[in-house]
Amino acid sequence: PAGPWADHPLGGPVLRYLDAHGDATLQALRQQHPGVPLSLLRRLERDGLVRIETEQTAPRVQVKTEKHLRFAPAFRHPGAVLDLKQQLRGHRQIAVVETLAGFRAEGQPTPRQADVLTRANAAASTVRSLVDRGILEVVEREVIRTPLGDLADVPPPPARTLHPAQQAALERITAAIERGTFEAFLLHGVTGSGKTEVYIAALKAVLARGQTGIVLVPEIALTPQTVRRFRAHFGDRIAVLHSRMSLGERYDAWRHLRSGRFQVVIGPRSAVLAPLSNLGLIVVDEEHEPSYKQFDPAPRYHARDVAVMRAHMNDAVCILGSATPSLESYANARAGKYTLLAMPERVPVPGRPAAPLPTVEIIDLRLERKKHRLHGAFSQTLLDAIGQRLERREQVILLQNRRGYAPVLECHECGFAPMCPDCSVTLTYHKPMRHLRCHYCGRTAPLPSTCPRCGAAEMKRLGTGTQRVEEELATHLPHARILRMDLDTTRRKDAHHAILSRFGRGEADILLGTQMVAKGLDFGRVTLVGVIDADAGMLLPDFRAEERTFQLLTQVAGRAGRAELPGEVLLQTRNPDHTALRFSRRHDYEGFVEAILPERRQFGYPPFGRLVGLEFRGPQEQAVVELAEAWTAQLATLCRPLPGVQVLGPEPAFIGRIKRQYRYHTLVKAPRQVPAADLAQALRHTRSALGAPPRGCHVGIDVDPVGLF
Repeated sequence: PAGPWADHPLGGPVLRYLDAHGDATLQALRQQHPGVPLSLLRRLERDGLVRIETEQTAPRVQVKTEKHLRFAPAFRHPGAVLDLKQQLRGHRQIAVVETLAGFRAEGQPTPRQADVLTRANAAASTVRSLVDRGILEVVEREVIRTPLGDLADVPPPPARTLHPAQQAALERITAAIERGTFEAFLLHGVTGSGKTEVYIAALKAVLARGQTGIVLVPEIALTPQTVRRFRAHFGDRIAVLHSRMSLGERYDAWRHLRSGRFQVVIGPRSAVLAPLSNLGLIVVDEEHEPSYKQFDPAPRYHARDVAVMRAHMNDAVCILGSATPSLESYANARAGKYTLLAMPERVPVPGRPAAPLPTVEIIDLRLERKKHRLHGAFSQTLLDAIGQRLERREQVILLQNRRGYAPVLECHECGFAPMCPDCSVTLTYHKPMRHLRCHYCGRTAPLPSTCPRCGAAEMKRLGTGTQRVEEELATHLPHARILRMDLDTTRRKDAHHAILSRFGRGEADILLGTQMVAKGLDFGRVTLVGVIDADAGMLLPDFRAEERTFQLLTQVAGRAGRAELPGEVLLQTRNPDHTALRFSRRHDYEGFVEAILPERRQFGYPPFGRLVGLEFRGPQEQAVVELAEAWTAQLATLCRPLPGVQVLGPEPAFIGRIKRQYRYHTLVKAPRQVPAADLAQALRHTRSALGAPPRGCHVGIDVDPVGLF
């Protein structure tokens, strides 16, 4: 029978294959017919032509155990060891018995076999013979694999009295916890206002009620610092979940969260899905961060929104914390959907009862160049300030939100710039490896000695990445100890933690990095923050560019002067009058919001409107264009009855080709008054009317996108 599947070029071949072979795995089917989409098989199932069954396979990971030793019941009486020493002939067996008795005397009746063998200088065969004779017993005990390492034992912190603003916020939160009903709070506290202490106190209230909690952080790099602070209060009740953990570590954390062995989980966005029961609290720290949005692979979700909804479903409390809340969350607070809690001042620290925010100075690079005070990426003002901190044995954080050495390599004769053959972007020069790399697909190419097009001997290196900044720093300040933190230096497991631990121990003077150094770090000896290029990202064709720039600059500025030493922030820019810079200089969030909201309202962007992004991609550009045009036209027709809805596009994506896939996008803009269900229905009907995309093409739908397509 015909059905929606009949238009798909693989519909008939799939049915013929199954008719000939009977049962088949999806893997076998795709070996015979590459590219069979699961959506086609589901349509065939709905038509009653096939049946899809899920078969559980053997797990890829098992519970890890280790051997422990103890005396058999007949040999646990006080004189047993002396009797055994007289009975046994082998000196290794006697050593094992004596060692095990020693552990028992130390309060460890069942020590690890490995520890016994090491102390007794014996082999496993000795233990086996004692077990065979019924003298010892081997007990298998589970070993919980954990990424915490040296975070496993953190001493409890000294008791601290909350600041009045902290106490006021906590009282509102704990009242909601005690009521046992859902409430979402937007905790708007400046950097250094003590939001984490409020989170900890709220979590204590939840655990005291026998409930559980989730704490989300925007970056894996922040997890160790956050875990250290929370473990100091909650000990081994905390688990960690993130993608850099091994499969065994994630397996153990997941099982023990589900069983109740752990009552708190800390991690980035996926931790919001942790299998905790009796949930009482979800904290989303730095709620404004776009990294909370999961885009690729599907399912696409925003962890902040999932947190609010999960809290609602569990009659739990949700705290969204930020010094620079997203405009969407701030609008929800103004509308009464969230309860707004303000902490407008930094918490006083010992020796500094008044803890002002750091002073912010804007350095106009245009003037610095005219005065011949610009040295590569550094103004003389910034170099002098760094030098002063080094003399005082203080620390510096530098932000350059672009990795690599030089973003563009260009021939000075013909203007040729090496491009990635699979993506429509230039290749970035990475000096340590002496190669060019695409930051989208990972392809590398050797550094050309001459221009591949005209043969000119010189290729100019344009732009500045973190590697180049590090090199220039070493030239200007040869005695400075520098740590670089970007994607290239943090690929290894636990690399984030290692870098931050070294900086925290004072093993480096300067921490240089991309935006991961701007978020949540708390080092008491950091008194200077420098932003090498405050304009980076400011002029992107994205309606959120101003907001993101303001948030990033405000967040990185907050890393300075968090203890008894005052802080200073230097922002290098060629656009000193830009809105984001003017308001970040004054730490004026409310002023910034009022400045940009009118434009958002005028053009119907969030928080006044809703967006749905559609991405069309495939290996053949013409097929992608035709697919995008068909979807856009059909969707525009279906949305015409919806008041105020606009369907814009299709247009080439900002980066038109990635990994040999051409990319086009269409944007749906809708007023907030239009029900989301109506938009969803239009999208479903469009998919149903047009059927499956051509072979190799893909349609991606992103509701409430947070960035450029």
